[in-house]
Amino acid sequence: MSALSAEFEDLFDGRPDDLEGRAGDLGRTAEAIASAALALRDLVRQQQSLSTDAAGTASSEAAAGLQRAQDRYQGTSTALVTYAVELGDIQREARVAIEEGDAHLGQIPLREAEIHDLENALTLAIAKGESTSTIEDRLGEARVALSTAMGAAEDARQALNSARRRLWDAADRAGDQISTAIEEGADSFGDNWNQFWEGVGEVFAIARDWAEGVLAAIVFELAEMVSALVSAAVVAVMILVGVLALGFVFLTLGGAGLLLLVALVSASLMTMAIRELMAPPVVQRIDRFEVSDDLESRDYRDLFGELAAQDGAGGEEYTEIRVVAVRDQSGETVAWRVQLPSTQQWSPTNTDGALNDLRTDVMLSMFPELQTQYEQAAWEAMTDAGVFDSDAPIMFTGWSLGGMMAGEMATDPRVSNRVESVVTAGSAIDKHYSDMPPDVRVTQFNNGIDPVHTLEFFGLDVGDYLRTDQDWQTYRPLSWPMHDATMYGDAAERYLPEPRPGDDIFFAGAGGSGSEEVYVAEYTRGS
Repeated sequence: MSALSAEFEDLFDGRPDDLEGRAGDLGRTAEAIASAALALRDLVRQQQSLSTDAAGTASSEAAAGLQRAQDRYQGTSTALVTYAVELGDIQREARVAIEEGDAHLGQIPLREAEIHDLENALTLAIAKGESTSTIEDRLGEARVALSTAMGAAEDARQALNSARRRLWDAADRAGDQISTAIEEGADSFGDNWNQFWEGVGEVFAIARDWAEGVLAAIVFELAEMVSALVSAAVVAVMILVGVLALGFVFLTLGGAGLLLLVALVSASLMTMAIRELMAPPVVQRIDRFEVSDDLESRDYRDLFGELAAQDGAGGEEYTEIRVVAVRDQSGETVAWRVQLPSTQQWSPTNTDGALNDLRTDVMLSMFPELQTQYEQAAWEAMTDAGVFDSDAPIMFTGWSLGGMMAGEMATDPRVSNRVESVVTAGSAIDKHYSDMPPDVRVTQFNNGIDPVHTLEFFGLDVGDYLRTDQDWQTYRPLSWPMHDATMYGDAAERYLPEPRPGDDIFFAGAGGSGSEEVYVAEYTRGS
């Protein structure tokens, strides 16, 4: 199974042919029920004598009941047939996208190897004083071919993400239609209960709505409290593990050994900090393109899906930073969305790979005042994209390390009068509460069992922890896997299926009401 097939295997979980066959069975059942209802109505019309009034009444009620059942079966059948047709189309398009994407992904290592060989040949030719024009031409063609393959592979991934969203939408529509078909004419206990409330008057209906709202709010608050307590327990466990580890070192190596360990850790941190300042980040590739309407982000779940795609695109090799210009119907840029990837490179000795690595994690947690190469690259990408050539408001967003960087950049004086929103997930950003400009909407999703968002280390004070600003909203799911972009996207959909008031400007409207232009910059470490 290819990488794309594994990543998007959920698109092929359904069998549309079988589903359509079962829907046909429901439709035939509905037709049989309709015939029975018609026969009963004919029987009622043929009853003339008073002695058959009781039977006529029973027959009428039975016919009405059969009609309700027929409506349910027919409505469900129609919804399933529609969904099966959409599912089949989506799966066919997804297979084509995977086939094309795999072909382009297969070309990338070949092109990279070709470029490597040509670069070596060019170096050798220069050293020998030989002509390099032919090699340079071939090198240019190879680089163009590599860029084309990478762009086509990304297009395929975007098409598959679009197919996944269409699949979710189709399933939601089918579910809504089935629910409507079942609810209209249903006579279960729940339906009779609702009918009872409809008949007891406005006062009781208001009381019912109030009670439902209060109960929902209580359940929500209890869930949030449980998640917060679990987070506190996770922090306590991490502290306990740290104390036990230090105790083990002290008992094993003594005080001198403990001091030696502290000295080694301090030296490692100092080395990381020095390496961070030795050279600027290196830009490897830039691109700018319009996003098709069906691939534009509409809400926070779409946003976390985009961030996951950036993580997958760059991986350990490079950091993909995206700056999205959100435009209105007239084409004017009305907002900027800065999308920052999470940690993908975990080698502590990384000096030429992705910027979103372990070193940046440590620096941002331990020394938030030190500007990392990752942050330098993000500011450079914003400048080159044209963010500082306009006055449009800015949203910073990311998950995990990307969210930490989003919180860090949002407090920078360069954007203090323009940043309006920060959206993060599984990110340690509470330390920035007191430094965040006023009226900035901060929306963070922190899984209760996810330890990453608790790794504040230095910079967190009591005022940051005991937040009172209503613009700063934290949502605390309890979900598995504990640290995952897709999980956080699903949580965002449950909590906020629509953007918070004011955040809608950072998402393009559907159709001709808005558009997105994406500036992509790929960076590697300079040291």
